[in-house]
Amino acid sequence: MLSDEEKRKIYHKALRILQKVGVEIRNEEALKLLHKAGARINGNRVYLQQHHVEDALDTAPKYILIYDRGGNPSLELGGGDNYFGTGSDNPNTIDLETGERRRSKLDDVKNSSLLADALPHIDFFMSMALPSDVPAKLADLYQFKTMVTNCSKPFIFTSADNRNTLALIEMAKAVAGSRDELEEKPFFIQYTEPTSPLVGSNDALGRLLLSAEYGIPATYTSGTLPGASSPITPAGTVIMSLAEELSGVVISQLKRPGAPVIIGGAASPMDMKTAGASYGLPVALIVDKALSEVCKYLDMPVFSEAGFSDSKLIDGQQAIEASISISEMARSQADLIHDVGYLESGLTGSLESVAIGNEIIGYVRRLQQGIDLDDYHLTMDAIERVGPGGNYLTDPSTLAMFRDVYQPELLDRQGYDSWKKHGEKDLYARAREKVREVLASHEPNSLDEKKIQAMAEIIEKEESEL
Repeated sequence: MLSDEEKRKIYHKALRILQKVGVEIRNEEALKLLHKAGARINGNRVYLQQHHVEDALDTAPKYILIYDRGGNPSLELGGGDNYFGTGSDNPNTIDLETGERRRSKLDDVKNSSLLADALPHIDFFMSMALPSDVPAKLADLYQFKTMVTNCSKPFIFTSADNRNTLALIEMAKAVAGSRDELEEKPFFIQYTEPTSPLVGSNDALGRLLLSAEYGIPATYTSGTLPGASSPITPAGTVIMSLAEELSGVVISQLKRPGAPVIIGGAASPMDMKTAGASYGLPVALIVDKALSEVCKYLDMPVFSEAGFSDSKLIDGQQAIEASISISEMARSQADLIHDVGYLESGLTGSLESVAIGNEIIGYVRRLQQGIDLDDYHLTMDAIERVGPGGNYLTDPSTLAMFRDVYQPELLDRQGYDSWKKHGEKDLYARAREKVREVLASHEPNSLDEKKIQAMAEIIEKEESEL
């Protein structure tokens, strides 16, 4: 979408923001690191020069390898591939049995973990649900234990505050076996973000600094409301977001050169009619893609979003918005693309929507593969055998290769009479059946009971001190 000249222009404008406007830093450790690095500081306002940013970009990893829970390489960030995953912390969930919107529970975290583990095109996962049936200040600890127990894929995690982040790292060490093993083979990414406009909060920077200390990959990605917390124009939002994120890169590298950090971010324009966030508007995707391209221009791993909808239920709007966003972001340079399955602008989660998103991702990935032109796929021998007027149904090439033709699982291909006979099911009904089938039959790779117990003991300790 952007030329190299345009990317360079945006980067230089972000540097100007950091030099002339500055960022407000509300974390004492970060302020001390910046002061030691020679940044100009006035109260909590910090002004960064170009050399601060470029020194940080030089040491920040261009490539980050994320492992699954079993220690196997899983996500190559910076390697050129897109990876899709769910979103986190929806306060509401569409109940699988009743179809009604209700408050999220811990079982919803478990179910989304199992579903993500089973679906082939969901590469990583986030909690999807913010449980209301556990102590609010410890909800993230319960989420972490539930997620890592029920899914072996990598995940991205949000924690409530600095204290909980340290407890979560202790839980992660228990799962990995030791601090060294966790640092060598990280199986999760810590999510944190600036507060727009241009503020690094104490908790957000605390999470970033702790992640850098322990060598855990962390995002520092803006989540703006253009027209409210960022400029109304895509260009202004991209420039401001980039400035925020670059300040985080500087702080992480001052803490520990080489600390793995991921930038990128996303925008949800404010609807001036409702004051709500709009995930599905074209301008949101424009900002997402532009941020991805500028961050890749700076050779940084990128976090973005797709697969969501502003719709309150699974309908035509959900299908349109999820399909367009997945298709567009699959052609972007983003490494990690989250929020597959979101409804109601991120306020409601739906397992059926995740299953439909998985279907769309598979469809788009097949399109991206294009045409194989090797001798096997050219089938010149079959064309010569069949000749004019013959048929390929009985040719050996068809028998050998027809199973390789990609077939979406949830999209209906029956004739009308057969469709009627099998219950006249629409996509929502088929997705619901798929989710029920997964939850009833899927068994994730088991986690050692001693590790589960170690996490439970950490939660008990935190509860007793709360």
